[in-house]
Amino acid sequence: MRRLNSPFGARAALAYARLTPIRRRIWASSLPELFVLLLAALPRLWRLEYHSIWFDEAVSLDWARLGPAHIWPGTFQLLRDKHPPAYYLALHSWQTLLGWFGAAERDAALRIFGVLIGILLVWGVIRLVTLLSGRAAALLAGAFTALAPVLVWYSQELRMFQPAATAIVWAAFFLAAAREHLPQQPASPGRSAAAARTFCWFGLVAALAFALYSYLYAAFFLPGLGLTVFLLARRRSAFNRRYILEAVAAFTIITLLFLPLARSAWVVNSASSTPGAPFEDFLPNLWRQLRIFTVWYSGWPSSVRAAAVLFFALLLLAGLFLPGDRRRDARPLLWLWIGAPLLIGSALLATNQAIFREDRYFLFLAPFVLSAAALGVSALGRWRPAAGALSGLAALVLLAASLPVLWTPPLFRENWRAAADYISAYQRHSPHAASAALVHPYFLFPALDWYLRRQPETAEMPVYGNFNAALTSEQAETLIAAHLHDLTAASGADTLWLVQSHLAGVDDHRLVQSWLDGNFALVTEQYPAGVQMRGYAVRYRYKTLPALSETAVHPQAQLFPGVELAACEITTPVVPARDVLYHPPSGWVHLRLWLRTYEGVSEAPPLFALVQSHDGQIWGRSLERAGDVLSVYPPTMWQPNEFVRVELDVNLNPLASPGAYNVKVEAAGEPGVPCGSVQLE
Repeated sequence: MRRLNSPFGARAALAYARLTPIRRRIWASSLPELFVLLLAALPRLWRLEYHSIWFDEAVSLDWARLGPAHIWPGTFQLLRDKHPPAYYLALHSWQTLLGWFGAAERDAALRIFGVLIGILLVWGVIRLVTLLSGRAAALLAGAFTALAPVLVWYSQELRMFQPAATAIVWAAFFLAAAREHLPQQPASPGRSAAAARTFCWFGLVAALAFALYSYLYAAFFLPGLGLTVFLLARRRSAFNRRYILEAVAAFTIITLLFLPLARSAWVVNSASSTPGAPFEDFLPNLWRQLRIFTVWYSGWPSSVRAAAVLFFALLLLAGLFLPGDRRRDARPLLWLWIGAPLLIGSALLATNQAIFREDRYFLFLAPFVLSAAALGVSALGRWRPAAGALSGLAALVLLAASLPVLWTPPLFRENWRAAADYISAYQRHSPHAASAALVHPYFLFPALDWYLRRQPETAEMPVYGNFNAALTSEQAETLIAAHLHDLTAASGADTLWLVQSHLAGVDDHRLVQSWLDGNFALVTEQYPAGVQMRGYAVRYRYKTLPALSETAVHPQAQLFPGVELAACEITTPVVPARDVLYHPPSGWVHLRLWLRTYEGVSEAPPLFALVQSHDGQIWGRSLERAGDVLSVYPPTMWQPNEFVRVELDVNLNPLASPGAYNVKVEAAGEPGVPCGSVQLE
């Protein structure tokens, strides 16, 4: 091979020689670990308020605000909530701390709690894999865990799945670390080693207790972790009996702590679970779990996503089968930590067919699967350094490329913030009209109430939740009618908002909506992700024109013979032409018209509203909606000189350019009346 004697080659060699001591100092320091923790923090802190608090998170916040005196007795029996109390108690403490700074109701501030726990998870993976397989593999495992989309997602969620996973990783670390602090000479144990080991056993008990009392599925990890004791205790063809005895004592404490909760879980699940078939779809489920733990949704074509999952499957198999380079082989431990929960869960399908239903249920396995993939990269690197480097880089790129989809509209859950924002904006432009909301079913009340109470326009608005049990058609004119009659009378509202979600099993035939449709005129309907909103005009006939918003326009011009447009209000003065929140892809301009009859109307022409550019081009037209005021109470029935409130939604062309547009109301065959302007974004 020819040597490079060019000046360029000499300078490159000299620069490399000068950088070598710097690289060694960096490697000898904690900077690589800090870099991985920073890598974990960046995506977890990104756009913390992009997603609305959804129903499950609202339940967490509802429990957290009650305090320990109510959380423990309310959740320990698993009757009012299927999750035990530890996470709710921790969230209560965090919310109390935020209250000292006036941030107890800030979504981002609350979610930082999960972010910190997510970073703690990455640190735990680094510590654990360093102990078992060396620093290089640990840094790669930590980087995989830092960038895994599913772990980033659940770090930004106010639920117990990510905290339980973090506690399980640290439990595994404390179990392995206790073995490292055993004395080399049994005759002289040493105080420092005994103290360090005691700390590890205490950490193991505390971590597992928190995991078990936060998330019941954490119990699936216990058998594999218990068998780990015998693998860790074996050295040089002998078992360390002291380690085994201390571990048995620690696991005995954990078992005694968990038994009362396990009994409650068995009683509740036995009564409510639907049996299935054990090991049903076992291999497809393994593939699905691997997709969840790696690229998850990604947003890629199915073939590309399948190729990415296959790539991680090969790394996982390499990590589980190819030999390691340390005196202790981590592969048997990973087989236990990954395999035992999956086998237990698959067997328990016989008692509960929903064990694997949600992506989050086995989230606690993700760090161990990703650690095994990192060991696969290390094994490839020992075989061919270039293959290891390329495979590790490719895995990091795939994980990082899967992250952006997390903050896009397709992954909106239940957008209760958007629902509350719409009601609040409507009320802001409706000073004359009182509103009330009906949340259906009632158990969704905390989700909507969380946002309504934070906005001045709706802070005091009555919010009702009358139906929580399954409704039948026989109850339509009895129970349902009685409740809704009483509700509308008691609220004194001009507008009633029906906000509903999760109707399956409660109101499969939409009986509440049907009753309201048959008794009140429809004002608008909006569709935030996972939520449906319908506004009803409980009152739409007025003897005099009420006090309107400051932006109201008063044309007082004839709309068609016998009817004048006395006033109009635009409740959405600024609206995007392309909508992603309420009814993609088009934005809607909402108009409220105040019409007055000054003589009898024998025939009423169709009425519509237009959004036009200054050159007269039409960029939006009102929707025809069955059940609106004009359908329920047509102009031919209006009384002389009464004011009738009519509301329209103008559907915009999503290609409309930003700027100011004119709004006009027309009756067929008539010239139309200007009704102000709207700003499109």
